[in-house]
Amino acid sequence: MKRKYFLRWLLTVCLMGVGAVFLQIYGIFELINNSDVTKISFLILLLFIFFTIKTGVYTYKPEKNLFRKIRPIVFFADKFLVMGMIGTVIGFIYMLHTCFTDLNIINPAVMQGILTRMSVGMSTALFTTAAGLICGLLLKLQLFNLQQAIEDA
Repeated sequence: MKRKYFLRWLLTVCLMGVGAVFLQIYGIFELINNSDVTKISFLILLLFIFFTIKTGVYTYKPEKNLFRKIRPIVFFADKFLVMGMIGTVIGFIYMLHTCFTDLNIINPAVMQGILTRMSVGMSTALFTTAAGLICGLLLKLQLFNLQQAIEDA
């Protein structure tokens, strides 16, 4: 009966994998790669994959004394949102720094370039925020399942 927690984790990972395939099919990963100048979104994703695997290993063989071992996972589950917010601030700084250096409101070509650079900064801000929120939420979901498995062990 203790394997039900691992099966839940496995189902969660399979659903996340299906979601990742759809993101790849629709070109979202490429869009993030082209838009996120900081690449914080991919750092969050790599850490998420690492801690997902670690959570799966712990869920496979839950023990009562695992609470000490999962502290780094809990820490990073909370810090994904912070990393996303750091990317948001960097995106806004990038947008404000690069947009208004050659401001000439009379020339439409200059204004079009400014709007293009603004969109890069805004997309960096929004993609890093979304990555932090989604990865943090999904990792906390896995941790909730793991904590139930530890309590049931």
